[in-house]
Amino acid sequence: MAISLTKDLPSSDWYSGTGSTTITLAGATEIQINTKKELIKNKISQSPRTQLLNPSDKGKTYVKDLKNVDDTIRIRGWIEDDSTDSAWNKAWKLRGMCASGGPLDNLTIENVVFDSSTQQAFLEEVTFIAHPLTSKGLRINETASDGIARIEVDLNFFIGDKR
Repeated sequence: MAISLTKDLPSSDWYSGTGSTTITLAGATEIQINTKKELIKNKISQSPRTQLLNPSDKGKTYVKDLKNVDDTIRIRGWIEDDSTDSAWNKAWKLRGMCASGGPLDNLTIENVVFDSSTQQAFLEEVTFIAHPLTSKGLRINETASDGIARIEVDLNFFIGDKR
C-alpha cells in the first residue's frame, strides 16, 4: 500500500534537507480510520401518568445532528534507507512535519488524497521507534544484512480544513 506525506520543511538542527519534502512509507502494518460524530440528544422524561396510559419500552429522545464530525487516521508502518536519505533522517523529518505547524501539502493513502483541493490532513502526532536490536540483529546505527536500515513509525492525522 502506497502511503506518502509531503510538506515544506524549515531548516533544522535535527535533520538535513529543507523545502518541499516527501516521505514515503516502505510499508504499513496497521491503518485505523475513525469517524466520530457528536450528536445533541434531548431526552424527554415521561410522567408516571403518561407511562401508565401509553406503556412502552422505548425512550423518547430527540436527536439533533449538527454534523460535528471528527475524522482521524492512525498509520503504523516503517520507513527505511533509500538511495537519497537514511531512515533516521526521515524519522526526524516526520517529526519536523508535525512540529512546524499547519496542514500537510499532501497525504496520499493508496488512491485517497488529502490536500487543499479535498480536505487537508494535519499530522497531529509522530512516534518513531528505532529498535536497538531486532530479530535480524539490526542496531540503530547499523544496516541489516540486506543493507537497509528500518525504523518503525506511528503517525496520527486529523482531517479538516486550515482556518
